[in-house]
Amino acid sequence: MATPNSDAQENDLYGSADNITRLRVSSPPSSGLTTPEYNNEIKMEKTTGSVAANDVGFHHVVHKRLKSHFTCSMDRVKKVVFSTLPILSWLPKYKVRENIMGDIIAGITVGIMHIPQGMSYALLATLPPIYGLYSAFFPVIIYAFLGTSKHISIGVMAVLSIMVGATIERLLPDGTGQIPADLYNSTISNTTLEELQYQAEQAEVQERLYIAGAVTLMSGIFQVAMGLLRLGFITIYLSDPLVSAFTTAAAFHVVNSQIKHLFGLEIPRYSGPLSIVYTVIAIFSRITETNIATLVTSIIAIIVLVVLKELNLRYKEKLKGIPIPSELIVLIIGTVVSHFASLEERYDVKVVGVIPTGLPKPTVPRVSLLGQVAPDCVAMSLVSFSYSLAIAKLFSKKYAYGIDANQELLAYGTSNLFGSFFSCFICSTAISRTLVGEAAGTKTQLMSLVQCVVMLLVLLFMGSLFRSTQVTVLAVIVVVNVKNMFKQFAELKPLWRISKIDFVIWWVTFVAVFLLGLDIGLGTGMAFCLLTVLFRSQRPATTLLGQVPNCDIYRDLHNYKAAQEIPSVKIFRFDMSLFFSNCDHFKTSLYSQTGVDPVVLLAQRKKAEDERKKLEKKRAKEAKKVSEDGKEIVELDGFIPMEVEEPPVPEVKTVILDCGPFNFLDSVAVNTLTQVHKDYKSVGVRFLLAHCKANIRDQLVSCGFFENIECDNLFISVHDAVLFSLAEDAKDEATDPEREPQEDGDAADITHIEMESEI
Repeated sequence: MATPNSDAQENDLYGSADNITRLRVSSPPSSGLTTPEYNNEIKMEKTTGSVAANDVGFHHVVHKRLKSHFTCSMDRVKKVVFSTLPILSWLPKYKVRENIMGDIIAGITVGIMHIPQGMSYALLATLPPIYGLYSAFFPVIIYAFLGTSKHISIGVMAVLSIMVGATIERLLPDGTGQIPADLYNSTISNTTLEELQYQAEQAEVQERLYIAGAVTLMSGIFQVAMGLLRLGFITIYLSDPLVSAFTTAAAFHVVNSQIKHLFGLEIPRYSGPLSIVYTVIAIFSRITETNIATLVTSIIAIIVLVVLKELNLRYKEKLKGIPIPSELIVLIIGTVVSHFASLEERYDVKVVGVIPTGLPKPTVPRVSLLGQVAPDCVAMSLVSFSYSLAIAKLFSKKYAYGIDANQELLAYGTSNLFGSFFSCFICSTAISRTLVGEAAGTKTQLMSLVQCVVMLLVLLFMGSLFRSTQVTVLAVIVVVNVKNMFKQFAELKPLWRISKIDFVIWWVTFVAVFLLGLDIGLGTGMAFCLLTVLFRSQRPATTLLGQVPNCDIYRDLHNYKAAQEIPSVKIFRFDMSLFFSNCDHFKTSLYSQTGVDPVVLLAQRKKAEDERKKLEKKRAKEAKKVSEDGKEIVELDGFIPMEVEEPPVPEVKTVILDCGPFNFLDSVAVNTLTQVHKDYKSVGVRFLLAHCKANIRDQLVSCGFFENIECDNLFISVHDAVLFSLAEDAKDEATDPEREPQEDGDAADITHIEMESEI
């Protein structure tokens, strides 16, 4: 298949440098300007030949690809195994002396960060804290074997956690977690009621786990399917402004969901459109019920956590990549104070409660829920993959190694599939943990395995130590960690200067996510983003080109003041590939900017012809008059003075279409070009194509474009088409018997082109 931008192929099509003819036109066409005879032969013989060659090449390429895909050999098996399990590629080559200390220190550091984040983000998913720790352990093991990034830290993520929580709230059956009201009025003892309440709460937790497991399983299925179908490119439809607006609005939802824990309020959690508004109304309606001890704890924890994070930033170099574990310090202090001050018993402060030790038993997710969670999982899969891939590419570029997007999809999907059987919710990466790991010395994914060892120790031996942890402390960790997302508002000012359309996309996505919810808002933002792309592709920029004096370069007449328009020639450029959605705009802009609308001209000519015939008949009747005596008939021998105004003759003789911006054409585009050529030909104007890429030329030939249109209308360059046009004008003027002699100065002004160029 010919490649449009290949210089070697251009030489094959048009001859070697030894065969290139130089044109020098410094006199009017009447002085003998001609186009080289070989020009037409080059255009069609070489183009036709390339199509035939491409037909053979296409079958050869298909046969070769099928053979490569369905041929089994040891080399192919080895390649598949090593690409599917990247750990087999880097682990045997692992440089122990250079990398082991960095990976161990980074693994311990990131593992310590995962403890408070896992417990905190589980609250966002409306699950007990222990399930956040599970989600920071099981999926990480799988990614260490399958992932291609050396630096990212897989685990819980705030935005995905809040999305999982929204899905759980939407699908959770009404009345779950409550005992029937009539039991409160019965003679059942308080002890029995407490047991029933505990059983109801456990039933609610189990229902939430079923939904979370189904979400994780379905998301994993989607990601694995996209990886197998090689759809790693799909994240290009999530533009940077869209992702920025989505995460900023999601930060508001995260904070909104944690306010009740900061104030110690008991309010229901809302989901769906306007959920954030309903939550704010519920908070203010019960603000008088604030638990003072919880509020004081929240304020102190926020101050301590913010100060410690600022110290990490200020003394980053002195800390040598190992930051102060601020979240863990706040978590430990809050737990110790809560335990020894008996805050739960004395002030009714809500605590985490019993945290089971050990690993969970594998359970099969409830498959019957997959259909109900599928729409939510599409959004979660895209958000998880796009965010993680963006961070992975950032570090791969910084450290000069490759990332396979399709393998990353398989890694994320497999991690979620595996995690769904161990009570985990959907995982992704977090920029904060990844940056800390990089600063601590991460070299390979061995860091993730060290992190898993840290998490395993916590799950096996330390779970009971966090029984007295205050829920408000976990909420503080969540709120402080998302504060950086609000800094994305600072991107709006430069975004307005760069692209006003991206600015509008940002605000539309933000408002949609903020008011309609994460899933509907993301869909709305993506739809609006695609609509802007469609709108811009329907109405691309169009311009007329002029010649830069003394050279064969043609530039926009509007932007380049030195460019000069060539008399009787209009050079039109359409800055987009031509296809069905912009063909109407192409024709309208072409006829408008060139000043030659064949439809209007033909209508004017038809109108003039009809008026001429009508007047001719009228004059013919008046030409025959009978004299008063009735004997003499006067005839004027058809001489009829006509008073019909002749239609205007276009001053433009040639319209040249610069096809350089065209990367592809569809059938509608080819039909449009054919119709435009016929329209211009009907009014005596030449329509020439210039600067076509090889694939465009081949496509025009294969579509039969030149069966009804002369091959002389296709030119190698715009300059070649201009020279041909001027030469044809000179021939027409030389053979026109009614042409008035021109003065030399006038002729020179019209056709003076002085240059030396290659065809």
